[in-house]
Amino acid sequence: MRSEALARLDGVTKVYRTPVAEVRALREVSAEFPRGALTAVVGPSGSGKSSLLRLLAGMDRPTGGHVWVNGVSVGSSSERGLRRLRRHTVGYVFQRPSDNFISYLTVGEHLRLAAGRTDPARGHRILERLGIAHRADHHPAELSGGEQQRAAFAQALVAGARLIVADEPTAELDGSSGAAVLEGIRELVGEGVTFVLATHDPAVRRAADDVLVLDHGRVVHPSPARPAAGSPPIAASAGKGADPLGSVVVEASGVTKSFRRGAETVHALRGVTLRLDEGEVVGLIGRSGSGKTTLLGILAGWEQPDAGAVRWPRGMDPGPLPRWSHVAILPQRLGLIEELTVQENVDYPARLAGAPPGSTDRVGELLERLGLDALADRYPPETSVGEQQRTALARALVLGPRLLLADEPTGHQDSGWAARVLEALRAAAAYGTTCLVATHNEEALPFTDRVLRIRDGVITETAPPGYSRP
Repeated sequence: MRSEALARLDGVTKVYRTPVAEVRALREVSAEFPRGALTAVVGPSGSGKSSLLRLLAGMDRPTGGHVWVNGVSVGSSSERGLRRLRRHTVGYVFQRPSDNFISYLTVGEHLRLAAGRTDPARGHRILERLGIAHRADHHPAELSGGEQQRAAFAQALVAGARLIVADEPTAELDGSSGAAVLEGIRELVGEGVTFVLATHDPAVRRAADDVLVLDHGRVVHPSPARPAAGSPPIAASAGKGADPLGSVVVEASGVTKSFRRGAETVHALRGVTLRLDEGEVVGLIGRSGSGKTTLLGILAGWEQPDAGAVRWPRGMDPGPLPRWSHVAILPQRLGLIEELTVQENVDYPARLAGAPPGSTDRVGELLERLGLDALADRYPPETSVGEQQRTALARALVLGPRLLLADEPTGHQDSGWAARVLEALRAAAAYGTTCLVATHNEEALPFTDRVLRIRDGVITETAPPGYSRP
């Protein structure tokens, strides 16, 4: 028998007004979230998922309609009442893992503060359940993106909240890490905790007791997972761009990198050797904490290896400040300029380079390809994180760089937009851009020419049939 609802939305509308636009994030949404159940909120980027979570967490008020959480009206409560709701009833996990932490506190210190006077050992048990108990004495910046997300989840859980809302909690986790998180969630659901997760992850949807589907701010009837309208099919063929056996863009040999974390030495890369050729799309596949981001940082010139060498063609060595036309980076922390519109962010590298002829046409082409043309005059905070990620990708591609280093480029996309992103990388490769795509998303593999697998800082290579080195 289904438990009574812990939270309920009745005819909820949410409108955000800016100097240039009115964004209707939610339109007459009604839904119930049962106690002791996992509800997945799904839909394309920009469909209103994050806005719904913020209302449930008492971080926003509805423009119209009613939101009830554990008997408390979010719309009519005082600010003090909403703070009490957030402190004692609702735990919130932000979409960007780093937003959940105070940088100078360790993971364990975060959990002790969140736990207050409750069982002090609870935090350690939750960390063990999520597979990161060994990170308790580390600071957030010392964790990988996936480890940060799991630590943020632990922080929300340890305070004993009855409702946990989380925005894309598995987006930056590899499959096995995501499965561990979901296993922990199911155990907690069995103990009576209610979870509402906004997600693009099919595994979360399969694990859910209920699924709420949003599209353009409205509730729609659940349907099989499908790409967004106008999206290309997922099963796109690779190798249609430039010849992957062209000139060498970058080579690394014997690259080693370690970091000190207190008394511990973390070996992020161990003797990495690779070669990237012009116009190929190469997948760098590995679980969270395997060394993917560290390798991209070294190739970008942001980090220096402890040993080994990185060799570039003459005139292309990026140094610590690479030219956008030589090496472009799509980082997990997107780095958009909030004072610039979506279009101005995409155009920014061209402006830095003196706005070469034809750059404006390229901006328009990328905005259209990545579904951003209707958002061109909005500012990044007025768009979803998935749309922000596509904006950062368009910015990285606008000058047609020799090398693109993309860190989890589909991490905040649903299946349809993930395909659009990967198609954009293949289109860039057709014009000669080499793309190194760090990801834990195995669905990206059909879009690559070959795959580098990394585990504990060690790389092995797999390649499609018929592919051979010159």
